[in-house]
Amino acid sequence: MKKFLGIFFFLCLSTLLSRLPFFSPPPKLSYEWEVATEKEDGLLTVLTYNIHHGTDNNDVLRLQEMAALMHDADIVFLSELDRNFDSRSHFLDELLIFQKTLGLKYVSFAPTLERIKLFKGYYGIAILSRYPLVKTEIHYLPTDSFKEPRAAISATILWQNKEVKIWGTHLSPSLEQQKQMDYLIISAAGADLLLGDLNAKPTDVYRLKALLNLESADDKPTFPAEFPNSQIDYILYNKRLQLLDVETISVTYSDHLPVKARFKWAQ
Repeated sequence: MKKFLGIFFFLCLSTLLSRLPFFSPPPKLSYEWEVATEKEDGLLTVLTYNIHHGTDNNDVLRLQEMAALMHDADIVFLSELDRNFDSRSHFLDELLIFQKTLGLKYVSFAPTLERIKLFKGYYGIAILSRYPLVKTEIHYLPTDSFKEPRAAISATILWQNKEVKIWGTHLSPSLEQQKQMDYLIISAAGADLLLGDLNAKPTDVYRLKALLNLESADDKPTFPAEFPNSQIDYILYNKRLQLLDVETISVTYSDHLPVKARFKWAQ
């Protein structure tokens, strides 16, 4: 009987340990600190990307490929970002990895989910910036009970001696989305950039754009990545900025497509 209990205990312990992150090592990836330097083109490059916790539709981690798309960006807004959160992303701190790879040392992270089993981990949204982030604030948006919490981040950078007010968010796809947009209409007044996965088609974003005096940088579909047929990811900008070019990038590293735009100050 004791021998049987010993074997049973060993099997249970082995099963438990196999679920811990240090018994499921991440793939061998190389992430070294880069140093972001002032760009000589005099432009502000902005990218928004729902990264689907860093994996493609086959659950393959694609962080290096994603980072390559962001290498020239000054401002990056990311949705569905894991920080030591789950085995799906090998318990990696994805924000730290992007920070190191891109050299964008100024960051603001808003956790919307927390994992408290054995080891703490977080899931949420983040802004990464080449320029210092000031007046940074996390806004938790109206969300119904028992649904995934939603948040927005507001921050300001000083670019070419002028302030650029940035908001990034990931809205709900459900009816509560309208309440979240109402919050943004009031709180994000005066924003120069509003970035993120709004989970809404252009017709549903029209009121938000009109009341915040924002334009959409692109009108191409962003979801699903393999066969995009709906635009739900946006770079919205104030006319203080002049849009020079924009690209909705056709890659399948996530289930969404990233959007990248370049701006200068309007004359």
